[in-house]
Amino acid sequence: MKKGKVFGKSQLALAIMVVALGAAVWLNMKYSSANGIGTEANNSSKYLGQAEFVNGSNIVSSASSDGSAVETATTPTDDYFANARADRKKTREEAAELIEETLKDAKLDDAAKAAAVTKAAEIAERMEQEASAESLLKAKGFADAVVVIGDNDVNVIVKSDGLLSSQTMQIQDVITSQTGVELGKIKIVTVK
Repeated sequence: MKKGKVFGKSQLALAIMVVALGAAVWLNMKYSSANGIGTEANNSSKYLGQAEFVNGSNIVSSASSDGSAVETATTPTDDYFANARADRKKTREEAAELIEETLKDAKLDDAAKAAAVTKAAEIAERMEQEASAESLLKAKGFADAVVVIGDNDVNVIVKSDGLLSSQTMQIQDVITSQTGVELGKIKIVTVK
């Protein structure tokens, strides 16, 4: 490396790829928000049973006994869960391709390649946790569920007309046991 140079081409390329991955995750969360399952924290000024009109969906927000957010959304599409899984899969495939391209770059040093492998392992672990949590939720009697693990939180979308507090606790138990995320960072949304 030349004297006085702080970043090389490989570090710059890796930084751009990490930013692109972050943008893809943000766009996925933003797109999910447009479908009525946003990641905003539960607003304390809302009242139990209060409805809002958002993108042709009715959203009913409430808080569970431990303060985590619970929302109900009625959407016109029956294949919501299939679309959510397809969108999540597409985002993950794009991230995996980006990491694969990074690893194929002969100009990268070992540290940059190690960072890309670590990110790939992190994505794979999240995918495994999401699949396990979804399977456990279905085993507990929920008709369908999609789990999206973010950097600091977990969003759970379940098919239900409404949740009893015992069902909310079941969901929270599954998520905390599978991901280790604390209760306050779990958001549960029901879709009819």
